[in-house]
Amino acid sequence: MKSIDVERSTVTPDPGRTHVLARPFRLISDRRATRISAAAQTASIQFGGNRDRAVVLSATALLARTDIQTPRENTMACSTARLENRTRIEDVLEHLPISGISRYGKGQRIYGPDDVSTSIHLVITGTVGISQIAEDGRELLIELIRPDELFGESAFLGDPRRSEQATAIERTELMTWAVSEMEALVTRRPPLAVALLQLFARRNAELTRRIESLSIDTVERRLARSLIRLSDRLGTQEEDGSVRMMPFTHGLLSRYVGTTREIVTQHMNHFRKQGYVSYSRQGIRLHRGTLKTVLDRPGVPSAQTCS
Repeated sequence: MKSIDVERSTVTPDPGRTHVLARPFRLISDRRATRISAAAQTASIQFGGNRDRAVVLSATALLARTDIQTPRENTMACSTARLENRTRIEDVLEHLPISGISRYGKGQRIYGPDDVSTSIHLVITGTVGISQIAEDGRELLIELIRPDELFGESAFLGDPRRSEQATAIERTELMTWAVSEMEALVTRRPPLAVALLQLFARRNAELTRRIESLSIDTVERRLARSLIRLSDRLGTQEEDGSVRMMPFTHGLLSRYVGTTREIVTQHMNHFRKQGYVSYSRQGIRLHRGTLKTVLDRPGVPSAQTCS
């Protein structure tokens, strides 16, 4: 399908509501692009073969379809019975409208304690690090956010003294919604509320497992566990069974594990000598099967595997 750059195309699918497409269509995730392409093939017939116009209108209709609801669907009370038996995991991207794009360079801060965020963000490209800043200035890296994932949910609290910080780990593009806009969206779109609850519940469960590991694991086990988890989230499978990841610095890994850079360097050198990992400025190659032997050693307390 031809790539169409639409910086600002306005279409009105129903009276009183305007939907603005504020980013190029090529940034839309593959699962959405497939549906848009199929819809465009049908819609193009209605516009005399004008496929570009058909793509714009079809994309807008697909991305905004949940706004066109009956009065019954607009009330949480009427929707409760329909949602209470839902077992499938909702895709939050299915229920969010397109918003504007913000771009950040590597190492650029997105928000922090001195400039707290009042918005929810979606990673389009790149990686974002979420940290907690202690009173003495030390930083604990809580999570690395990958494309198609949301972050910034602490903005819902409205607390001006938040200690959370978000930083672009590499060149990153974000889509952003103000908290007030998100609150209005979840009122109109109950499945979006369910998707957000599921997302926050999964994130809370993962943080619980990490706290458990910080409490009872040795630094070596915490580092091994963290590398395995990061390979699950951010790695690419190679033909030999290894997983290739971006070149994380030892400083970044130390903030993620909760120790010093020197100790991480010591354990990473040991892992490399054992053949568990290999790394350079181009990236990290992880041999997960052999690295998991660190977690299988007897006589050491074991937290639940974060993989």
